[in-house]
Amino acid sequence: MATMDVPALKKRVYRVLEPAYDRNKASVSFDIFITLVILISITVMVLSSVHSLWTRYSSLFNVVFLFTTVVFSIEYPLRLWSCTADSRYTSPLRGRLAWALTPYALIDLIVVFPFYLDLFVGINVTALVVLRVFRVFKLIRYSDPINMIIRVVKAQKDMLITAYMVLFIALISASTLMFQIEHPGQPDTFSSIPATMWWGVVTLTTVGYGDMVPLTTAGRILGGCITLLGIGIFALPAGILASGFTQELQRRMSLKTRGHTGHHGEVYLCPHCKSEIHESELWRKK
Repeated sequence: MATMDVPALKKRVYRVLEPAYDRNKASVSFDIFITLVILISITVMVLSSVHSLWTRYSSLFNVVFLFTTVVFSIEYPLRLWSCTADSRYTSPLRGRLAWALTPYALIDLIVVFPFYLDLFVGINVTALVVLRVFRVFKLIRYSDPINMIIRVVKAQKDMLITAYMVLFIALISASTLMFQIEHPGQPDTFSSIPATMWWGVVTLTTVGYGDMVPLTTAGRILGGCITLLGIGIFALPAGILASGFTQELQRRMSLKTRGHTGHHGEVYLCPHCKSEIHESELWRKK
């Protein structure tokens, strides 16, 4: 009887579980399956909070919940066992510990932990299963649109930081002035500058909940000016991102044109899979 090649099996399991490692047919099928399980678990969690539905379908909800928990309980050990197939986690102990501390691994653990905490200790914190929804981001973060959004935000981060700094300065200034004007007449409502900052936020965003309203003439004039100012300030990040998307689309069209003419730029060697990567495709690897 032939001996099973454990490293090869581990690498194959890792390729199926990790979509970023190798997008093969088995990996895509697993992604679809685990996504359905995630959506089912979230749906059951939401519907079970309705008293009438829980009374009528509690047995079904419990069966589905048990099934999804078993799937998640099997998935986590398999990921922990096979993660050493990745060059970043080759060490049997330190590698697995490093993997276990990654955000998605922590989410996986938190999702299954409440069930066993309730089973063996009697502490019911199963509502934390909602964190499983973040696994969806693991499946979509490799798509071209998501990569483009991340790239645009990174490219425009300095301008975005500047825009939000201007917004923060406007918030502090408006809240301080409104506090000085309205505090004498409304000491309970405008009790402090931090409390008045709530009014500043809802006014600058032009939401205006109406729970904090200036009564003095000076306060109303200031409130009107801040409302008009907020329209312009909040348009800045949107304009910056729109400009960034335009530049990114132009860059991608330029790369596509170069690709049709046979000019791909320099060729690099991927440090992980050792495959050739043209300059026009480097953005996918970032």
